Parts: sequence; C-alpha cells; structure tokens
Amino acid sequence: GAREKLVGGGGGEGKAGKWKNQSEQFRAAIRNARKMKEAEAAGIDIRTLQMEEVPVEDDRVPCPYCNRKFAAMTAERHIPKCKETQARPRAVGAVKAAPKRR
Repeated sequence: GAREKLVGGGGGEGKAGKWKNQSEQFRAAIRNARKMKEAEAAGIDIRTLQMEEVPVEDDRVPCPYCNRKFAAMTAERHIPKCKETQARPRAVGAVKAAPKRR
C-alpha cells in the first residue's frame, strides 16, 4: 500500500539500488579509514591491513574514439559526433597557435 511506497518496500533496482551501492561504498571507505587510524595509533604498519573492497558498478558507456564515458542516452549523441571529429582531416602544416603573452 501507501506505506510500502514511503518506506521503499519492494527492494527494486534503479535509483534505490544505485543509492544503496553508493551508500555501501561510502560506509566501507569510512570503516577502512577507521582501521587505518587505529593501526597508526597502535604503531602497526598500514600496508599489512586487510582493507574492505566494494565493487564499483559503472553503467556508463565508453566512447571508442576519445575513451570518455557517458550515460547511455548521452553516448548515443556523443559517439557519432566524436567519430566525425576524429575522422576530420587536419590542415597540412597546421601548427598549434602559440600562447599569447601578456
């Protein structure tokens, strides 16, 4: 009913799943920082600590031309433009403009 919507019952993916993943990553980072601080206070070498790792899910689409990553809809617009830009021939003997002096 209405209460399930407010509480977030159902455990579906999407924004709630993404938020939960980001929250867990943040909490793991806090726990790791706390371990490091305690180890430093106790004089333990921090390289020997077992750190918690949470896999990072990256749902962005990489551009094969510039290697940047974009959301799916943005990638649909970007990739054709980037392909055209990358394929554009350079002017013969073109030199980059020298920086202006002040």
